[in-house]
Amino acid sequence: MFAAERFTSMDRLMAAVVWGLVFSIGNSFLEELWLRGIFLKRFAPFTGMKGAVWCTSLIFAWMHSFVFYFMPTALPFFFINTLVLGLACGYLMIKSDSIWGPVIIHAGLDFFLFIAVLANA
Repeated sequence: MFAAERFTSMDRLMAAVVWGLVFSIGNSFLEELWLRGIFLKRFAPFTGMKGAVWCTSLIFAWMHSFVFYFMPTALPFFFINTLVLGLACGYLMIKSDSIWGPVIIHAGLDFFLFIAVLANA
């Protein structure tokens, strides 16, 4: 894993995995419910479906831009990364008419970021 030497025992690693799953599933469900489940359909009558996907994706990327306040040089990369994730999740939401696909993709990405943050803490 990223900095696995920080996990000095299997107990610490398993605790990180459990909390990582709890955080990533809860966080991704709430964000996808708000942005894709509620706002995507609300924006569509005003902007069209493509415009709604772009609008919610830009909001998603903007929300996550504040995560890298301690490392400003990574901000452009992180903004583009989260914008692409938002566009992919919006597209998946439209095609499947369900938030579960975007939730699973978002949770998978959050899980590895959470473990990396714990490993470097």
